[in-house]
Amino acid sequence: MSPHPEFPRRPEFPFYNIRMGRMRIKKKGAVIPFRETLAYRMIFAGASLIVFVVALYNLVGALSTSPTRAIASGAIGVAAAFGIFYNLDHLREAKIPKRTLHRMKRR
Repeated sequence: MSPHPEFPRRPEFPFYNIRMGRMRIKKKGAVIPFRETLAYRMIFAGASLIVFVVALYNLVGALSTSPTRAIASGAIGVAAAFGIFYNLDHLREAKIPKRTLHRMKRR
C-alpha cells in the first residue's frame, strides 16, 4: 500500500499506448565537430563576401575624397577576397552528415 492513498502505485511494467506500436529508438549518426562541417565554411565564405562588398563600396566612395581611407578599404577588400577563395577551397574538404546526404539523394 502506498503512503499516499490518492496516488495509486504505478505498476512495475507500465503499459504504453499499445495502439501506437513498438517505440523505436533511432540510432544517432557520428557526431561531426561543427568546425569541420559545410555550414561552418559557408558562414565564413558568406561573411567574407559581405566584407568584400562593403570594402569595395567604401573604396569607390573614398577614391576622390580620402586616399588614406581608399587604401585601407582596398587592403580590407584584398584580404576579404583572399578569405573568400580560401573558404571556397576548404568547402571541398568539409564533411556533410550522412543524414543530410541521404535527404539530398531522395530529392
